[in-house]
Amino acid sequence: MNKLLQFFLAVLSSCIISSSVDAFCPQNNNALATRTTRPSSVLLMSSSSDSSSFERTIAIPPSNSGFLAEMKLKPILDGPSEIVEVRYAIPFGLDVAPKDGLAVCNKDGAGGEKVGDILRFTSQWTMGLPRGDGILSTAASFSGGIGWQCSLFDVAKTTSWESVVEALTSNTPQRTDEVVLLFERTLSE
Repeated sequence: MNKLLQFFLAVLSSCIISSSVDAFCPQNNNALATRTTRPSSVLLMSSSSDSSSFERTIAIPPSNSGFLAEMKLKPILDGPSEIVEVRYAIPFGLDVAPKDGLAVCNKDGAGGEKVGDILRFTSQWTMGLPRGDGILSTAASFSGGIGWQCSLFDVAKTTSWESVVEALTSNTPQRTDEVVLLFERTLSE
């Protein structure tokens, strides 16, 4: 039993040594630094007239992560609306301000956001355990190997404007090459 434990610890140590911090942090890629925004707008409503919702698949930053988020959102605006996905290269500029408990866009942006759009979600970076189901992520979890993790911050559910600002400003060049923003926009009837 002692030899089995030694073998496991040796494998675990070699996995930890072979996985560098680069496995958890995006690399600086000059090819991505020149990337422009790529707005897209898709509305998928459920077939039921009682419960409309948006369904989206969002690629999680950085652009080469390969992580996808399947999202189903209930509209917060009265009347017909759509979800607009906006991506900006880092650093980025955004003109939103709190109004009636929502983050409202004050100025049209190059990425496709428009005055009056409601910021629903933004990418945010927090410290956490590595994701995945492989041996490296498992070994790093056991060894306490934490790193920066990207998730989508629900702006509409937050109770403090400071939390929104913190989530937006967590998208730095040291962590990612892009920020993803989801806006809800009223559709003209």
